[in-house]
Amino acid sequence: MVAGADTAVFLEELLPQLGLDWAEANEFIIYWLPLLGENPYNFIHFLTATYDAAVPLSVTPAPDTVIRFSMRYRRLERVPERMPLPQVLVPPARDGFVLVEWGGRALSEDGK
Repeated sequence: MVAGADTAVFLEELLPQLGLDWAEANEFIIYWLPLLGENPYNFIHFLTATYDAAVPLSVTPAPDTVIRFSMRYRRLERVPERMPLPQVLVPPARDGFVLVEWGGRALSEDGK
């Protein structure tokens, strides 16, 4: 959970945990901040291994490091009474040829 006004700082701290370097994180923030920053609050969740399993990818030549994730978010008008636990993210080791793919989408009211 993050206030819209705190989204840039939140992403600056979190994106390195997903493995992004400064330039990659900057591109992510440039894209998403106009959508997330205007919301009173955001529920934000990152899919990593489940995203890999759901959306297979084949690249030739094979990368040495693969960083793929999809962000899901929902606009909230206020902080809910029950707060979910924060995600624990472990940054991958970056080595050699690095493939980076990120995406995202808004969750509907029913969470889908």
